[in-house]
Amino acid sequence: MDIGVPTLGNVTVFGVLEIPDTMNETIASGAGGSPQYRRIILRATYISIQGGRLIAGWPDEPFRGELRIILRGNHLTPEWPLPSGPNQGSKVLGVFGSLDLYGMPHTIYRTKLRSTAPAGSATLSLQEAVDWQVGDDIVISTTSYDPWETETRNIVAVSADGRTLTLNHSLSHAHIGESHSVQGSGRNYSLSADVGLLSRNIKIIGEDYPGLYRESFGARVLVGTFSARGAQYRGRAQIRDVEFYHTGQEGYRDFYDPRYSVAFLDLGDISTNESYIQGCAFHRGFSPAIGVFGTNGLSVDDNVIYFTVGEGIRVWGNNNRVRRNLVTMSLWPGSYQGRQEAFNYDWNAAIEVNEGRNVVLQDNIVAGFERVGYRIDGEPCPGMGNPVEMWSQNEAHGGLYGVYLNKDGLSGCSLIQGFAVWRCFDYGIYFQVAMSVYVQDVTLIDNGMGILPIVFYPPSLFHEYSDKAVHVTNALIVGSSPEFNCTESLSSSNTNILLSSPHRSTRPPSGGRSGICSPTFASSHNHAPINSHAGLTSYNAISGLMTVTDTTFVGFKGVCSGQMNVMFMTNPENEDLQHPTHVERVTMVDSVEDGRVFIHRADVNKANPSDCVDMDCDAKKKCLIKDLDGSFLGSVGAVVPQSEFEWNGDSRRGVGDYRIPKVMLTYLNGSRIPVNKIAPHKGIIRDSNCTYMSRWQSYKCFGLNYEMLVIESLDADTETRRLSPVAVLGDGYVDLLNGPQDHGWCAGYTCQRRVSLFHSIVATNKSFDVFFTSTSPQKLRLMLLNADDSKAVRVAVFYSSPQRLDVYVDNSLVAPTNALWNNDHSDYTLQKPSFDGQYVPQPNSGAHGSNFFDGTYKMMNVLLRGSAPAEIHTSPLLFISFGLPAMTVDEFYGKNLVRNLALFLKIPTNMIRVTNVIREDSARRRRRATGLTVEVEISQLPEQQISNSTSEEKFRTLQNIADDLGKAAVSGNLSQATGIDMASMHILPPTPPPTDPAWRMVANVEVTREDPVPSFVASVARLMVMQEPLPSDNGGPLIQQPSLKALDEEGNCVSVGVTSLTLVAMLKGPGGLNLPGLQGNTTVPFISCWANYTDLSINTTGENMTMVFYLNSVKVQSRSMTIKAATTGGPTVDPDLDFPSIFDSVSPVKSSTLYLFALILSLSLMLLRV
Repeated sequence: MDIGVPTLGNVTVFGVLEIPDTMNETIASGAGGSPQYRRIILRATYISIQGGRLIAGWPDEPFRGELRIILRGNHLTPEWPLPSGPNQGSKVLGVFGSLDLYGMPHTIYRTKLRSTAPAGSATLSLQEAVDWQVGDDIVISTTSYDPWETETRNIVAVSADGRTLTLNHSLSHAHIGESHSVQGSGRNYSLSADVGLLSRNIKIIGEDYPGLYRESFGARVLVGTFSARGAQYRGRAQIRDVEFYHTGQEGYRDFYDPRYSVAFLDLGDISTNESYIQGCAFHRGFSPAIGVFGTNGLSVDDNVIYFTVGEGIRVWGNNNRVRRNLVTMSLWPGSYQGRQEAFNYDWNAAIEVNEGRNVVLQDNIVAGFERVGYRIDGEPCPGMGNPVEMWSQNEAHGGLYGVYLNKDGLSGCSLIQGFAVWRCFDYGIYFQVAMSVYVQDVTLIDNGMGILPIVFYPPSLFHEYSDKAVHVTNALIVGSSPEFNCTESLSSSNTNILLSSPHRSTRPPSGGRSGICSPTFASSHNHAPINSHAGLTSYNAISGLMTVTDTTFVGFKGVCSGQMNVMFMTNPENEDLQHPTHVERVTMVDSVEDGRVFIHRADVNKANPSDCVDMDCDAKKKCLIKDLDGSFLGSVGAVVPQSEFEWNGDSRRGVGDYRIPKVMLTYLNGSRIPVNKIAPHKGIIRDSNCTYMSRWQSYKCFGLNYEMLVIESLDADTETRRLSPVAVLGDGYVDLLNGPQDHGWCAGYTCQRRVSLFHSIVATNKSFDVFFTSTSPQKLRLMLLNADDSKAVRVAVFYSSPQRLDVYVDNSLVAPTNALWNNDHSDYTLQKPSFDGQYVPQPNSGAHGSNFFDGTYKMMNVLLRGSAPAEIHTSPLLFISFGLPAMTVDEFYGKNLVRNLALFLKIPTNMIRVTNVIREDSARRRRRATGLTVEVEISQLPEQQISNSTSEEKFRTLQNIADDLGKAAVSGNLSQATGIDMASMHILPPTPPPTDPAWRMVANVEVTREDPVPSFVASVARLMVMQEPLPSDNGGPLIQQPSLKALDEEGNCVSVGVTSLTLVAMLKGPGGLNLPGLQGNTTVPFISCWANYTDLSINTTGENMTMVFYLNSVKVQSRSMTIKAATTGGPTVDPDLDFPSIFDSVSPVKSSTLYLFALILSLSLMLLRV
């Protein structure tokens, strides 16, 4: 095309269209006679290259004139969709063939200020010599937190050395150029404005029209593919040194229709240099500048981008390279042009590569962005192998979040390295990911918070844990640079700042900045950015660790008239748990001790029924920082929180002596132990080497080695049954644990559910007692986090129920230290200690999982060594005891008893164990024939490996055995059935599993040191009606429901409730005829020896009717009743006191008195039973 062309509508290129840069003859210009190159304008609505080629310049002969491709149109311009391909839209240069644009290259596309340019200055001193020309446009980036301090100017003069530029207007804001060295470390850093060239001699321009800015409808370049008439049209583009002005079409951001300034769409794999975009300038656009989608192997290099709506560069695809680009002023679309999109949850990044794979990110700068600098996945972690070049020398400054990962990252582990992030108002690096993270070789300066780490999964509710960790290494973190301007802040009137206010980083209480936040390891994502980025909306994870090594902290001290920069600070939005931090080889420069740590107080407002219930949650009370080599604290030691804060003080916090589980404060005889005798000290265990640091709100401790202990209920009711407060007692220190808060949301209300997962800080080589406020879990897991095998702790857990406790490590049974195995190693007996502490495992010598149950104090002692978990499983037991007639002990010790019981119950003999034989008169001679009381334990054999068999199966087996024994006793057939001369027995039924409805009643009984009372079972001689049925007027529901007791011959209460036997009620007429009309639950179970009806009604009429109650062959009759139809009086009850049966009821008493007596007795027996 060597002639001028008029404005065109549609240009379709099927062949080759070349635009030369000179006419056939040159025009002399100036004394030197240098040629004057052409200025060419191509103006059209649509340009579509379909299999053809459009050329302007060549790689070795760039276009030397000025080419302007001006694209026309607005929102109402008809679109141009392609068959089996994308929608080109309008105002478009569509490339489905070849596009070759080569503008004049430059030696430098962007540089930095050598010295500060103050506001009002009109000159810039540059670090590098440039070949820029008078009349060129440049951008000068912000060096504050405010991206809107980015400025553009025109060059009016260039110094001879190319290092000084004179501008057409003075600067409105200061732009710094500083370099600083870190004393004694060999490290240095630079804080300088970026200066980028915006002018190029080939320009693609969106034509202006009256509604251009309102519609934000600029030009676009689309490189893509489509097929038609059996042919495939695939685009390729080499775009070099081209200026894009007023390009991009706002609102079209979808990956399948990206109307960016330039987009490469679905090109698949491209060969080396087949397509690329290099050395281009983008300014005053209306959308992201560069988009790469479904395209692999593209290079995006040396581009300068100023003012985009959304991302500057967005890359989806594999093996793409993003290098040496400068992106400034990327806007958040939600506040663009005065919008206030409160429900726009996009956090657009200046450079977004998180959807790409094997991306190379090198030497890029993002300077001035409303939300995020870089959104990335990161690189493979050390040792994982990286198929592409490693990332390096990427920089971000002048926005809210510098580096951002949110549900991003690589499988297993992500590496964040090679970033310099400064003056980001909220976070230098923010990540919330599902894998471990390495943060390596980063420089973080003047950021609100240097690093906020959040790692989620696996969920603790499913009892899953992992070895996920956060590792920060070889970092330089500067709280305040030497020339930091304390007046710098962000305008609260800015819509972007206002709408992002819930996502502000937390500052230290007095103001200032922080280096690294305590880690959050959570069960699931916190729904950011719908919710706060720092918040927690799920239970904490079980495990987690952050390490900080070879890191230098600078400028953590008092600054800005009363502010204090802090190196390590807790996350106040996490009330559940902040996992341990280990530091090693830390260097501190120009910093003070007060600036090392700050641990927040628990939020007292969370102590409410919807969150932490009635006491503080644990996160701020269980935050542990360990100094492994003394480089942080001066000696090897730890920072532990003031867990006892407001003990016996502010009642809203719910901590004090009154919250200690009562059983911990009870002697064996039931009397109360004074708190100051058993626990004179409160909080986490300490010694004389601990010093309280008021500015830290925590202790600095040396001497003790601290680890985090996990105490976890594995029961099915872990969310629904409260175990807290949990007391941890060691060396006279008592600490109270509450566990995580309620994170549920059920029908507009909280779910009243909290997982029973507790983390305590303990000292190794010490012993700790654990007391739950309610019944101890049937399955309990204990684990030391992040401890090696040289670290050990003995944990003793109180169990009130006399069940067998089995300990498992790696799914294998660890027998008690006093176990004596039988020959085939299938079962063991427990040896009694000959002196106190004989079998108690010791931290300095015991193996992991070693255990001993102290039956006197009901404490299960387990030794924990290293980080492997140990599980305590409650195995249900059935206890029975019965009296035998006079016999010698030698006669008893025959095998008849066990054999006969086994035959009757149809169980193996090895399930039956005689645990004790008591003679009625122990003072008598051993061989003399005396009455004996025999105690027997029935249970399944201990499982050598954790199997799929459930506690429900074991419980049902023992429950059936108890049922069989109880039925035989109630029926009076016990001796005949067993072949053993016994008429009665005492039964202590097995504890039901947490999945059984009966467990709720058992678990909610107050925990005491008293032994449970067994139920007496014998032959039922008679039933006694304790409360007579009283019918209502004209029938219907009974005014008074009947209540009965089962008694033996001596009038003792027989606990039929241990069996499945039921009481049946029938309505009888005169002569004992069965009558219809008795409705409701006529069959009821026994509770202890009581059977209580609740809903009987009589819907018939008659005289001298009675109720007869049956327990097998035993029956009893109520008093007679008369119900007359259509009468005005009440029902008539005949006393019939001369009824001669032995099953007769007692003399009449007031029904209210009987009911109160029955209720009190029933409740008392229930409590005794459990």
